[in-house]
Amino acid sequence: MPSPELKTGVVLLAAGQGTRFGGSKLKAQFRGRALWEWAAETAERIDPNERLLVVGPNSPIKGRTGWRVVENPEAQQGMGTSIAVGVRALTDCNRAIVMLADMPLVSHTHLAQLVTTQGVGFTRYPDGTAGCPAIFPRSAFEQLEGLTGEQGARSLEFGEAELVSPPDWRELADVDTARDLERLTNAP
Repeated sequence: MPSPELKTGVVLLAAGQGTRFGGSKLKAQFRGRALWEWAAETAERIDPNERLLVVGPNSPIKGRTGWRVVENPEAQQGMGTSIAVGVRALTDCNRAIVMLADMPLVSHTHLAQLVTTQGVGFTRYPDGTAGCPAIFPRSAFEQLEGLTGEQGARSLEFGEAELVSPPDWRELADVDTARDLERLTNAP
């Protein structure tokens, strides 16, 4: 749970077109719920001060109780624009967790670990690279708000960033194609 002096906002990125999936990826059913709702529920469990759901124009996702929907009119230009729109829309937070709505297995335990970082913190992937979910202090907001196109936060220079490994590497599975969703659905 966040400390009172640190106000943490979650920016859940759900603006992608899902073209490799064949469209409407985030509304596809996974274990009885829409795919994106898994990430939203995980974020809720860390009790953030603010919850933003970044969607694209004409998104089939209409929101969820406790979440503010923010439209990214330039979503087709790439994830960088969605990060920028989401961080810019935070109203009273001094930290932001950026999550991807197509990663249904990320645990609240992993998010809670990210919340304990003092500066910039990325998820460490098995190959040692940095990725989402990630957390950023207010001092990084200006850089994040300047992102454009496909460039994500990893493209920025933050100096020392903490890499946080998840409790289980399987948490980092993301869904890009219908086959990815099928594999996750059938996994033990």
